[in-house]
Formats: sequence, structure tokens, C-alpha cells
Amino acid sequence: MYLVKPTFTVDPLIRSDRRYSESDHPRLFSRLHTPAYRVFNHVVKALLKANVYSACTVMNSRGQHKHVSYKSLFSVTISYGYSTVTIGARTIFAVNEWDKTIYHINQFGMLVKGLKYTQGYDVSDVISQIDECIEVLKECYVAPASEPVRETRWALKQVIQDRPYHGPIKGSSVSVQATLLATSKNLVKWKVEWYDMDNPSRTRIESGVWAKAYKVEIDGAVAWLPHSILGELYSSPWAGSHIKHPTAFIEVPEWWYRKNVLVILPA
Repeated sequence: MYLVKPTFTVDPLIRSDRRYSESDHPRLFSRLHTPAYRVFNHVVKALLKANVYSACTVMNSRGQHKHVSYKSLFSVTISYGYSTVTIGARTIFAVNEWDKTIYHINQFGMLVKGLKYTQGYDVSDVISQIDECIEVLKECYVAPASEPVRETRWALKQVIQDRPYHGPIKGSSVSVQATLLATSKNLVKWKVEWYDMDNPSRTRIESGVWAKAYKVEIDGAVAWLPHSILGELYSSPWAGSHIKHPTAFIEVPEWWYRKNVLVILPA
């Protein structure tokens, strides 16, 4: 890695046409999302913590196109192998899916060059630049006044089929893109009914079903993933999908990720 002369934006260095689209299988480009996905996760959590998440534009299309931005202040986009981070009119980080090259302008305005794409690319500098934007947004944004909304007070009416409780993920977790290959034959089903405490005749039913384990592909590694370690997730992450091998973004324990994915990735 080395630094070259000050650069305003990396846009001129990247082809304007995209290599992949929603018709291509995620296996072709999902690995290219990893560095930008760490930035995206950080930005979403920072916006929630600063209570300005509702002010931003957030989009998610089938998990393969994700975007978060606030007007022209900043944006983070992940789209079918292409990733970009912008601040104002400047694109400070991008992954070119054609030649698998990372382009990055650091906080001093210098272009970082000389690295082919790697999933472990250090994005701390990119995150620090976005954090400055979030601080500006936090100081300047004034939420619009809204009328208080009376929340419905739901109470448990009956347990039709009990739901096992798993609790949150223990320890650190990792955000991954997982493709479902198969499920175990053993299923867990649950169904409960609630009633409105202010209007007992108004009821609603919640239900869910999940397999006890999933055979998944993550970053080229195939492993069995127990549902019980996914935290407070009470339906399958791929529920409702009619695709043969659907893909979903999920949180998995870091220890499971290191044991089943990192250890068999190619050097």
C-alpha cells in the first residue's frame, strides 16, 4: 500500500457500468461486500445511538442492495458486488467489481493505492470520516414535532403452541451473508394469541417455525448452523422465500464464525 497525490474523489478511477445485477447469483459477488458491510453496520448502529436514524434514507432490496444516506451529507451503498461510501460530492471509498480493486481516500485527502481486494481491508479510516458526518447531523438535525400515538397494550390470551426461548447471542457476533442449502428435518413451531387490553374483542395471533439446524454457505464455506445460537430469532431467517437457495443477512456468534468459516477460507 502506498499514498499518491491528493485526490478529490475516486469516481474517475472506476468504470461507470456495473458487472453484476439482481439476475446474477450472490455467490459471484457476495464476498466483495465484506469491507463496506462493516461500514454499513457501524453507520446504522451509530445513527440509532444518535437518535437520527429516522432522518436518513434507508433501502434494502432482497439483501443484495443496501443503502443508507442523509441527503447529500453522506451515503453508504452496497449493490451487487459494487460498494461505495460518499461524503458530500466526494466518493472516498469504492470497490471496483471488475478488477477487484479497492480505492480509498483517507482523512488527509490522499489516495490509497496498491492493494487488490481483500475481505480483511481496514475500514477504520472510512468509519472515522463517516462518524464526523454523523456528529454534524446529530448537532444540526431537529426532529419534526409529532402527535403522541397511543400504543396498543397487548396481553397474552392463550398459548396455542409454546415458543422456546433462546435469549440473545452470547458474546460477540458477526454479520454475514448466508445462503441456505438445506435444513434439518426436525422443526420447531409456535403460536400464541394476544388481546387488546383496551378492547378485548380485538385479538392477533403470532406464529413462527424454524428448523433446528441449517446447512449454509458463508464466504465459500459450508457448515451446519444451529438455530438455537442465532439469538432472539423466532422464525427462519429465510422464511417466506421461494428461491431454491435463498440468501439472508444474519448475525452469528463470532466463535462459530471463526470455527466454521475462517478456518477453511483459502489463504
